[in-house]
Amino acid sequence: MKKLGLALLSIIIIGSLYYFSAGSEQLKVEMKAQVSKELTALQTQGFSVQDREISEEKEHFILSFDDPEKISKFFTQKGAKVDAKEIEALKGLQVGVDVSYLADTYSAVSFDMYPVTLPTVLTSTTLSDEDKKIVAQLKKIMERKALLVHLSINKLGTGFKGHVKDMNEVLQADDKVQFTVTGLTFSGDIKEDKIVKMQQELKHFNMDVANELSMTLSGLTSEYSMTGKSAYDYKTNYTIAKVILDGKSEFNILIEDLDVKSESSVKDDLATGSLQTKAKKIDITEGQKHTILETLLFDMKASNFDIKAFEQLEKIDVNDDKAMNAVFKQLISQGIELDISNFSIAKITTEGQTMDGFAMNTTFKIDKSLDITALQQNPMLAINAINANLDIALSQGLFAMVAQHPQAVMAMMLFQPKDVNNQKVYKIELQNGSLKVNDIPAM
Repeated sequence: MKKLGLALLSIIIIGSLYYFSAGSEQLKVEMKAQVSKELTALQTQGFSVQDREISEEKEHFILSFDDPEKISKFFTQKGAKVDAKEIEALKGLQVGVDVSYLADTYSAVSFDMYPVTLPTVLTSTTLSDEDKKIVAQLKKIMERKALLVHLSINKLGTGFKGHVKDMNEVLQADDKVQFTVTGLTFSGDIKEDKIVKMQQELKHFNMDVANELSMTLSGLTSEYSMTGKSAYDYKTNYTIAKVILDGKSEFNILIEDLDVKSESSVKDDLATGSLQTKAKKIDITEGQKHTILETLLFDMKASNFDIKAFEQLEKIDVNDDKAMNAVFKQLISQGIELDISNFSIAKITTEGQTMDGFAMNTTFKIDKSLDITALQQNPMLAINAINANLDIALSQGLFAMVAQHPQAVMAMMLFQPKDVNNQKVYKIELQNGSLKVNDIPAM
């Protein structure tokens, strides 16, 4: 949904990059002309523009999502990668847009955007009585413009800022569902008709389904920046002060100080991506069982993914075996590599005991010689086309706890760990069809 939100902003922002002049009246004239030009162009990209009204200082129109395939291509061209299936779910959605010219000292043009019609999937299918109640309530929420995004473009056309209107809404059917959004703001930079940087802050979000589930996010910040020409050239960084998943009487999960960084780049039509995740604490309660994980780290890098094949995967029918095999063959044509340099937990508290945790790293390579068609007939063929290394180090306390489980006893009897620096260590290698555990052949 974040990608989709960025794409929605792109529609308005890209159509608002103009246009400097010595006088505000001339600027206003030029902006109006450019808005008209961009709206005309949007109608060739899967959208339609309806009920347009123009006055001296303001105008209003409705933007309708009509052709998901064209809209998806349009977003991709503008650097906002959105899956066509995501857009398909929004077909028929209509968004009201109120435009104000030179509304304040910052803004060349400002927009208020709000849904006025639900997607077709929610209105044209046969609905249960409960769903009908929800749809009726959603329509009332839309009538009040309770879901509203405000966006302003600066007078130089080089930046934007905005916010989402605070919400506290209730949907009542068989169960009560309450949504709360507070302090959602965003800003960013524009260059050559594209959003090249975007920052976002969210003070508080809560969704509560009575007697079932509650989800809370607080203290969220995010940053996005384009680093190249394609939609796959970017960097992102998310931090969340607190995440709470409350399964009422079933479970409770608390995550504190979550930090996620990701980066993607493309060279010669091959994509490389990395992910770095850190969580200060994860507190899990399930029934009478209480577990605390402290300082979780997860660093991963994947490379040599064929971008053209990846894009084809989004378009072909998953039931078309011939087409799927051809795409998968192209996807691994340069040999896919996966490197998890660090997956570790510093401390684990469970069943009233606190102990040191574990650390692991792995590399995984799929050779381009792998025959997808033959693999379906004989999955064991994959062994000869995959090279992998896995290193695992467990603390003495964690190893002793794992050893109490009958499922692990047999494996420990077959493969003894090495003692290294007061840890139990396993080194697993799969090379050229041969599997070894701590240098002992396993197959």
